[in-house]
Amino acid sequence: MKMKSINSAIALSAIILFAAVGCKKQAETVAPATDNSALYESQAVSIIDKADVTYNDVTITGGDETTSFMVDNEGLNEEYMMVETDMDNAGYKRADNHFFSCMKNLDLKDTQVHMLRRALRAYEECKAADIKAHREAYAKLSLRIENSRKELVAQLANGKITKAQFAEGIAKLRKDFETSLRYIKASYAKTLRACYDKFLHATKEILTERQWKAFVECYR
Repeated sequence: MKMKSINSAIALSAIILFAAVGCKKQAETVAPATDNSALYESQAVSIIDKADVTYNDVTITGGDETTSFMVDNEGLNEEYMMVETDMDNAGYKRADNHFFSCMKNLDLKDTQVHMLRRALRAYEECKAADIKAHREAYAKLSLRIENSRKELVAQLANGKITKAQFAEGIAKLRKDFETSLRYIKASYAKTLRACYDKFLHATKEILTERQWKAFVECYR
């Protein structure tokens, strides 16, 4: 009887040891769960940085005897101009807005579309004051530069200045326009970036992992 008990104990110990080794091997073969949070964050920051660079860029066209100095969209970029009404048929379904053209390909559920609309509303409210101030400042700058350009054109037409002097004056106006517009942009860039940051992170939370990956591939 005593020998039988000893044999049973040995057998039980062997089973426990075998099970422990098996569990250890199984744990070693199962890959740990991947934490994509850092990757998602870097992707969002990359998109935000791109919008910030685009906003702060200044590309001036025109500025001669017949055309005014101009910049597209009053110096505002597409990312910062998005508003809630872009979710309506005239906006969400059009293809000329890169953000929404990428969203259309994600097969969003109705609940996601609703959440995205709310995120856009919050984004619009966040930046409304700065967008308004930017446009007002741009309008004043544009008017001042245009009045100066017209004065140069009048002086050239009346023979008060030469072609060379006109060209020099136009060059100074172009530099003035660029410097002043950069100052305007610098005044609002921080807030606009912060609002876009909040909106993009809200968008990331609305999308699934698969949708976010597809959106990044399309949008960046």
